[in-house]
Amino acid sequence: MYHDPLVRVSQVKTHKTGAESDQYGNRVKTYSQKITATFLNTKQTHETIKLTNSYDTSYALNEPVRPGQQLFLTHDGHGQWSIKNARHDMLWMPLAVFVLGAMLILTGRHGRLMLLTLFMNVGLFIFFIWLNTQIPHSNVFVLFIFFSILTTILTLGLLMGFRSRQTWVIITTVLATSLVTLSLSALIFTILHNQGVYYEHMEFVTENPETLFMAMTLVGVLGAVMDEATDMTATLFSLKRERPDISNGELIKAGRNMGGEIFGALNNVLFLIFIAEQLPMAVLFLRNGNNWSFTYISNLSIGMIQTLISAIGIVLTVPIGLLCFKLFTLRKGENDK
Repeated sequence: MYHDPLVRVSQVKTHKTGAESDQYGNRVKTYSQKITATFLNTKQTHETIKLTNSYDTSYALNEPVRPGQQLFLTHDGHGQWSIKNARHDMLWMPLAVFVLGAMLILTGRHGRLMLLTLFMNVGLFIFFIWLNTQIPHSNVFVLFIFFSILTTILTLGLLMGFRSRQTWVIITTVLATSLVTLSLSALIFTILHNQGVYYEHMEFVTENPETLFMAMTLVGVLGAVMDEATDMTATLFSLKRERPDISNGELIKAGRNMGGEIFGALNNVLFLIFIAEQLPMAVLFLRNGNNWSFTYISNLSIGMIQTLISAIGIVLTVPIGLLCFKLFTLRKGENDK
């Protein structure tokens, strides 16, 4: 199953080797471990090996090894083995199987469709990333525009039915809102000449950072808008079914009320996800003597801008969604006549 040598730790002896501190007052204790382990694969299966591991209490570079843990090893070519990393799939794989199994049992056909769309979207994402690496000088933003259109139509179509009018209202709302939101953002960036957008702090960028940023933002906006558009449109269709004579003013008021209720919660969810992702690096920067301004620019500014753009999309979903709903239901009324 694994190509790298894998061992199971049977015994660990830990010794404190000292303490270290830096000019910013950060203090850590350092430890050394003597490890006895047994090979689980390769030609050395069942053979015992002795290893060493050094770490400190910050866990910045290495972590402590525990008995029963499984480790991947690397060979330096001189007969010396060292720890490459720990095996991490022993927990999440059984948990994933349990969650997926429970979902299939409890939700039935809808759960199967949801899993199908999930794996489909992962496959589409990998395919478009592969296209970006195969096409010379490709524009990742253009590629992800096609990705967004495909994933929106296929996801909502499979889950709600391609022949459902409600499905196409949501699809139109999502795509139109994403287009307007990204167009407004691009216009503002152009007017301000990208002032305050620190592309140089994007990590591991190997191509035009502006197009990559817009591609990242598009995917984030798409998810936020799809969530709100689905809830709002489903409610509007329910109101229309229960009260066929409902006035336009009442529909608009209901849509605005729902949008207002969703906006605060959804925007805070996006912000908290962003903060959770950036928290470790922000703490690391502050711990090493950097001020709040530099920490924000280096770690938080790009994500904050993406969160604000997503918030614009969430706000625009309400009027655009109401317009799409009215256009589709108006067509239905004319056809009925």
